Amino acid sequence: MRHRFSPLVLLAVLAPLVAVAQPADGPKRLTLETLFASPEFSGEGFQGGRWAETGARLLYVDTDRESGASRLVELDLTTDGRRTLIDGATLRLPDGDGLIEIEDYEYSADGSRALLYTDSEQVWRLNTKGYYYVYDFGDGSLAPVASRAAGFQMFAKFDPAAEHVAFVRDRNLFVVDLETGVERPLTTNGTEGGVINGTFDWVYEEEFGLRDGFRWSPDGRHIAFFQLDETGTRDFQMTDFRTLYPETTQFRYPKAGETNAEIRVGVVEVATGETTWFDTDTWFEGGDETEYIAGMGWTPALEDGTADVWMLRLNRDQNHVDLLYGDPATGDVDQILEEENDSYIEVETGFSDVATGTITYLADGDHFVWRSDRDGFGHLYLYETDGDFVRQVTRGPWDVTDFHGVDEAEGVAYVTTTAASPLERHLYRVPLDGGTPTKLTTGAGWHSVDLSRDFDYFVDTYSTSTTPATTALYRTTGDRLAVLVDNAALIDRLAAYDLPAVEFMEVPGADGTTLNAYLIKPRDFDPSREYPLLIHTYGGPGSQEVYNRWGGTERLWHHYLAETYGVLVAGVDNRGTGGRGKAFKTLTQNRLGILEAEDQIAAAQHLGAMPFVDADRMGIWGWSYGGYLSLLAMTYGEGPETFHLGMAVAPVTSWRQYDTIYTERYLSTPQKNPQGYDLGSPTTYAANLADGQELLIVHGDADDNVHVQNTMAMVDALQAENKQFDLMIYPGRNHGIYGGATRRHLFTLLTEYVAENLAGMDLMAVR
Repeated sequence: MRHRFSPLVLLAVLAPLVAVAQPADGPKRLTLETLFASPEFSGEGFQGGRWAETGARLLYVDTDRESGASRLVELDLTTDGRRTLIDGATLRLPDGDGLIEIEDYEYSADGSRALLYTDSEQVWRLNTKGYYYVYDFGDGSLAPVASRAAGFQMFAKFDPAAEHVAFVRDRNLFVVDLETGVERPLTTNGTEGGVINGTFDWVYEEEFGLRDGFRWSPDGRHIAFFQLDETGTRDFQMTDFRTLYPETTQFRYPKAGETNAEIRVGVVEVATGETTWFDTDTWFEGGDETEYIAGMGWTPALEDGTADVWMLRLNRDQNHVDLLYGDPATGDVDQILEEENDSYIEVETGFSDVATGTITYLADGDHFVWRSDRDGFGHLYLYETDGDFVRQVTRGPWDVTDFHGVDEAEGVAYVTTTAASPLERHLYRVPLDGGTPTKLTTGAGWHSVDLSRDFDYFVDTYSTSTTPATTALYRTTGDRLAVLVDNAALIDRLAAYDLPAVEFMEVPGADGTTLNAYLIKPRDFDPSREYPLLIHTYGGPGSQEVYNRWGGTERLWHHYLAETYGVLVAGVDNRGTGGRGKAFKTLTQNRLGILEAEDQIAAAQHLGAMPFVDADRMGIWGWSYGGYLSLLAMTYGEGPETFHLGMAVAPVTSWRQYDTIYTERYLSTPQKNPQGYDLGSPTTYAANLADGQELLIVHGDADDNVHVQNTMAMVDALQAENKQFDLMIYPGRNHGIYGGATRRHLFTLLTEYVAENLAGMDLMAVR
């Protein structure tokens, strides 16, 4: 029997599925409890840290859970020897009670002092506001950078001589003279809903990954900083219904087609406080052609012996980028490099197949490396610092996904690429003057590497679809020196479950394009039977769902569905996803959602034609962009005849509801491309939901990223068409929908939905 949840009614309690008895012998069985309410599948992770200047030595913060004391430790990875550099057990807060709990640190250039960061709080995604203290290695003293009573500090940094510290507080930039302790404001106009100095608004942080918005000059006389003015942007409000009288939170959130914050870069002379602004044509002028500044820093010394400020300027459609140099003495701006494309140019590195920035200056002071997909794939190009082109460094039908740097003494660059397969990542050494890359990592799968500063060593965290991550230390010659984390305990526990390997395959897209896919089958798979099929999708620009790496708890949940309910689970990377070059990734430009949905539908139909798949019992589910795509695949084109079930978690339902930078990168503005917005929005197709389809929508009402307003828009559209569906709202939960028992509740809900509507279980009968 099917339970119908009345829309907009919160289902407070879902009884767990009937417990599955563990067999006395044979493989163990996965359960929701072991997946979401136990440490059964928690593995050991490498602690990481920051490389020392030379050698295989990492610096990291170690905290004693019982005493709360923390210390900065240097770890020699070759010997496992540890040396305490700062012992927090002896450092009491000079302006508070107890010991300082070191959360982060920064050394001065001469190594005589360190900034210690503590008592931080979250600002959107990360804990970027807290309090800073100066630790003196000479006498062991600890002093606050500024008064706690004045408020949180952000992004504190030493000047090159370690005589001053600059930081952001309450949207203004401050500097402190460490000898006198005198604090001075360098800006005074920062206000809520108005000007921001030295940091960013919500959308710049979310979509460009920008948080820290100021840089000391190499000579310590100036600070370059971002200034934004969000006066013209509009507030978005979220309501917390868990209190007696609902409380609201509001923040500036520019939606597609709406006004962005104005932005510019200035240079303030620290001694006088005088600011020179660069004429980037982005400050209340320039229009859509000069909308964003997405990066900034100081160049090496140029021909005149002084450093300029480099800036990356983009137009609103993000298909034209300029590398600008600003003269800090005059404010004059020169265009050094220009790149224009018929589709978006990616400078954001957070949610795609790109993990490296657009520009990297080399230590020689004479060159920079520029990442571009101008030849159809993401590759590296070498330029002289003045913008003169030198050569293309990497080339081939594959993408560079991470640039680790150049060993100038050896004349080689280190890169992570897709050369072996879009499903894998490997480290390569490439001659800087051209030549054949040398693969340094072995073993088919996913290698996430971190190179030492002297390029003599790298840490490789390696996994496959069947094996959790292990971490080892290597020389860049390829020789393995030590296993740092073997995850043997987790690997042994997993072996007891005897889970079958994920099967990788290729399936045709809607236009015949070959798509990468995977399929999970139960251990006792019988090819003569017909099984229901559930497709898991994300499908967003530059993303990947199909890869040969460990998928964690979510992938194990898919195995649980296969083993417990006989549901096959598949994943398909539609057109527009990453790892396969520019042409494949940008096919969805200005028509977001359509090709992706067509491909998911075509892939399901291809799989449904296999003799062991029941084409009448196929479903699709996803989260965020995957939730959006699930709704679209359920309601667009042949979706209603293809998918019996859909589960959409935290979905976008109309791109007009999402932010400017992300949405317009792929769709332009709704003013320029209204048809693209309409055709790509699930609300457009609400009337197509068939009577026999089962649809579940899930959202957290404190989602500051994909607002629950999206789900309400879909609810409204479905109700207007008299379409029945199921709804779950998680009060106070954000885009990740976690905290307390939330994840177990959520995946119990999803499991029951699949068990009842795809596997055909009568849940009332088994409870």
